[in-house]
Amino acid sequence: MAHLFKNSMKTLSSAPLVLLCTALSLLLSSCAFYPRDSLPEQAVTPMELVEPKVDQQAKLVQDLWWTVFEDPQLNQLVTLSLRSSPSLEISGARIVAAQAMLDTETAAFLPQIGVGGQVDRQQLSQNYIFLPSFPVYTGYGLVNASLNWSLDIWGKQKKYFDAAKNQVKAVRANYQASALLLSTTVVRVYFDYDRAVQMQTLYAKDVELKKNLYQIALDRQKVGIADATLVNQRKVDFEGAQANVSQAKLTVKIMQHQLAALAKEGPSWGEALKPPILQANALNLPETIPANLLERRPDLQALLSQIDVAKLQLEGAKLEYLPDVNLAGFFGFQSFGLSQLFASKSQQFSIGPAINLPIFDGGLIAANITSKEAGRNQAIATYQEQLVQALREVADGISSMKSSQANYESYTKAFQSAKTNYDITQRRSDVGINSKESVLNAEQAYIVQGQNYADAKAKMLTANVVLVQALGGSYLRTTAQSH
Repeated sequence: MAHLFKNSMKTLSSAPLVLLCTALSLLLSSCAFYPRDSLPEQAVTPMELVEPKVDQQAKLVQDLWWTVFEDPQLNQLVTLSLRSSPSLEISGARIVAAQAMLDTETAAFLPQIGVGGQVDRQQLSQNYIFLPSFPVYTGYGLVNASLNWSLDIWGKQKKYFDAAKNQVKAVRANYQASALLLSTTVVRVYFDYDRAVQMQTLYAKDVELKKNLYQIALDRQKVGIADATLVNQRKVDFEGAQANVSQAKLTVKIMQHQLAALAKEGPSWGEALKPPILQANALNLPETIPANLLERRPDLQALLSQIDVAKLQLEGAKLEYLPDVNLAGFFGFQSFGLSQLFASKSQQFSIGPAINLPIFDGGLIAANITSKEAGRNQAIATYQEQLVQALREVADGISSMKSSQANYESYTKAFQSAKTNYDITQRRSDVGINSKESVLNAEQAYIVQGQNYADAKAKMLTANVVLVQALGGSYLRTTAQSH
């Protein structure tokens, strides 16, 4: 131990020499330190400058946006789809990989300690460095512990570490984008399923109606008050209605199978789905684009994180011109003759700074910096392009939602009016004022308006989903936030 203490004192006494070497390294690298950017940095344009009409005071919204339709079956479908989606499993694996890269960067801050050893039988060369007292054949032993610790005095490793952290944020945002895309897909298919079910019911009523009109035409033909043309037309209408029912049943089956596939279930599971019970209540649309909602779009968040990654990697690349200063050392035993391996005279010890300075690298560092500059500018340009696209999608979504909601309200009133006319005609027929044919005609008008109503409802609900996807989530306040 005394010998070890003496070696340590000798190492510490050489500290001025170490400082002199470091200063000389900085002097040699000063000619290449922080070169001027070959590619000027583009500025990130804030959202409020791209589109002044954004609502900066919009409140936060709920995450489970599909629950606003109050359909337990829809909630179950979305939950199952998010739980067992291959696309989300892929995104989750990317998160694990990014986290592993972050752990790799974290390890660079910690001292690396290893233990090694070697034992063998050697034949020494008698024509090289050879002591006469040594046997030609002798044993050789080596046991030591090594230390290598990057001091990161310039903060280069910290830049790469922060870049890895932002990369994790980016892949997590991409995971959220995948989840949003999957949930909107399930909900849109469910809306199509709802429309198909309603159409099947309406077409079934239409078949019965066309059958009755056809029978009336046949009865009139028998008494000579209807010609064959009318009878044939009624027959064509009846057969066409039957074809519509068959097509509607097929559409319902296809929608059920698609929903089952999204939930990772078999077709028979989908065929057991019940008719939807969606609540299409009036939706409070934002008058202006809510900035804080748009900013939370997962794809925009991922791109912003990629910008931070590119900038930090560029800053780290510039620090490559500076010398790496590590603390290196080892302690162990080495000897010829295994019997002397752990003797006090066989011990060896070393500790001190290790400096690595790039002077002539053939332009490798400069090329890497240029590449990082290009990557930074590309990330910024991609974000700006996606931001403009997102603003357009939200503006279009709000306009489409307002239009479809107005159409839905109009067709709702028309559907209710047709229902009222049908009820009045039915009551008059019951007391003998109107004929059965007039009742059927009123019912036919009622069914047509029902089809228009179902179409308008599906379009309004789909427009809602499109707007949700454009905003990165629901724009509706939760019950707690509405008070």
